[in-house]
Amino acid sequence: MITSLQSQFKIWSYARANTIRFLEQLSDSDLDKQLPRKTFVTIFEQIAEMVWVQKCFVDGIEVGEMDGADWTVPDFGGKDEMLAQMARLDKKMEELLNKCDGTEEVFWNNRSRNIHEVVSLMQMHETMHLGQIIAFCHALGIDIPQDVTKALFLTG
Repeated sequence: MITSLQSQFKIWSYARANTIRFLEQLSDSDLDKQLPRKTFVTIFEQIAEMVWVQKCFVDGIEVGEMDGADWTVPDFGGKDEMLAQMARLDKKMEELLNKCDGTEEVFWNNRSRNIHEVVSLMQMHETMHLGQIIAFCHALGIDIPQDVTKALFLTG
């Protein structure tokens, strides 16, 4: 993998590790608490959407196009199924990025985007949702896992 994509993949992996910590360590009841949102109204649903967006991006990297992707979030059967899907997608993403030379393009939303932009958009999406999950945990009195607190240098 070229150095620039290695760096981006490391940043992705850091964010994804924190998403996994939330999924593994929050109780089912905390994952299913209602959030003040119009869509994806639980932490579990938010993480499911994060996984599905990654799938759309990874599939787009593989075929060079994201227009026409199925953006419908599936009904994951539970934590184990979602964690397995995350592992498969992360492995596939790493394999695809290993083959890239940095000039690859993915057509999406009526324009071509360089592979670095695509990976950055994935990182941004994952990080945005992590911030929302942290805010919702604070608002709903859900304890944030200690290793997340430590990894993200959170206080309070």
